[in-house]
Amino acid sequence: MQVITLARVSTEDQKDKGFSLPHQKSALESYCDHKGFTILRHFEEDHSAKNFNRPEWKKLLAYVKSNKRNIDALLVTRWDRFSRNTELAYRVIREFRDLGIEINAIEQPLDMSVPDAKVLLGIYLTLPEVENDKISIRTTEGMRRAKKEGCYTGKAPIGYLNHRNEEEKSTLIPDPKVAAIIQKVFNEYASGIYSTEEIRKRYYNKGLKVSKNTLLRILKSPVYCGKIAVKQYKKEDAMVVEGLHPAIVDSETFQKVQRLFRRKLVAPVHVMKEIDEILPLRGFLKCPCCSRPLTGSGSRGRNGVYHYYYHCNPPCRMRFKIDEVHKVLSSLLGEFVVQDDFRTIYKRVVNQTFKEREGDRESQLSSMKREIAKLQIRLNSIKEKYIDDLIDQITYNEQKQKTESSIEDLCAEIESIESIERDLETNIVDRVGFLQEVDTLYNEATASIKKKILTSLFPEPLTFKTNFFETPRIDKFVELILLKDREIKYLRVG
Repeated sequence: MQVITLARVSTEDQKDKGFSLPHQKSALESYCDHKGFTILRHFEEDHSAKNFNRPEWKKLLAYVKSNKRNIDALLVTRWDRFSRNTELAYRVIREFRDLGIEINAIEQPLDMSVPDAKVLLGIYLTLPEVENDKISIRTTEGMRRAKKEGCYTGKAPIGYLNHRNEEEKSTLIPDPKVAAIIQKVFNEYASGIYSTEEIRKRYYNKGLKVSKNTLLRILKSPVYCGKIAVKQYKKEDAMVVEGLHPAIVDSETFQKVQRLFRRKLVAPVHVMKEIDEILPLRGFLKCPCCSRPLTGSGSRGRNGVYHYYYHCNPPCRMRFKIDEVHKVLSSLLGEFVVQDDFRTIYKRVVNQTFKEREGDRESQLSSMKREIAKLQIRLNSIKEKYIDDLIDQITYNEQKQKTESSIEDLCAEIESIESIERDLETNIVDRVGFLQEVDTLYNEATASIKKKILTSLFPEPLTFKTNFFETPRIDKFVELILLKDREIKYLRVG
């Protein structure tokens, strides 16, 4: 007979010298020499036998298909060296049999021509799979138990490094190269100003080279606030426990990010194209002839240089060179100068308005605090019902999580209202300072930020009129500063 031989080990088996590759090869060679078989080729692999999607097995299969007329049998030492998946093993045995090739094990030989041999084959193939299932269950339960104790099992996520603590438990430590960037990402997204795509692009070349989906997973993972997520298993519900590792992001910032995701406060991501950086006013300008939004594009001249224009769509032929438009816009933003006495006046107006609405705020705060008190009572009631076996664990976890989430949302709203008065002076300074440097900020910003700056100043699109802009109205705050006893050269309102 002419045969091919296969030796295989898996990660678990490598520790056992009895299953080593040299031992299996020697045993196969001795058996074939004793039987007078010719070994055409020997294959070795270090891979799990749970399936046949194995690199070396694919090479073996390709060899078999090319030399099937010359091969009589495939030999292994034991049946568990061949496969640990009963269903797939039977299928491969049938496929080889159709090619005229017998599969057999030298230490557990079977006479396939005898019907009773199928019973033994079933036992030989089933026992390794049962053993694998037991190992898998023990591994899963062990990892789940470790996670419930706060350990982190598996490869460290971005921003962390794998580590063993003093008790030799598997945990994490912050990666000094990336942890600070992860913290900035959470803080910037929590501000509600930037989209995930804007943040991703900002830090892509600064050490956080991740895809859009990976960044979303980072922002939603509790591991970054020092917690471990334990998945649902059998009848046990999913849970989040305190981890042994230090947090990169504080709990308040992490919860704020999660609320942004839940409430969908951030607009859908608009992926800025390269041409948007050249033509940031596309869609924000109106045609002076037909009042339709102007688009923009570039045309290549005879010398190969591109010239860019803001233009209307056919049949309208209105178009403007981008240099002309951008120059007038820069001049307009340069006119945004805050008068010397405005800060005092503005502060007095804001304080007066704030004081007039103090009663409404106090009423709102009292209402929310009463609601929190009710939810705390409900939370205690849920715990008591669970202790008294009046509700099961799944119901308890669902009601507890829902109630705690409502309390967190209300606490965040209270903090937001209370911070208004606390940060009033800072907000006034920031708002006035923004206008004092708006032309510089605009010129240094990306296309997406430029659009946000313009929409904050001009609620309505601008119409370009060769050497000035027109708009039906502007922001009331800007109007108070700019149009009070002043003539604006590059803007017409109304």
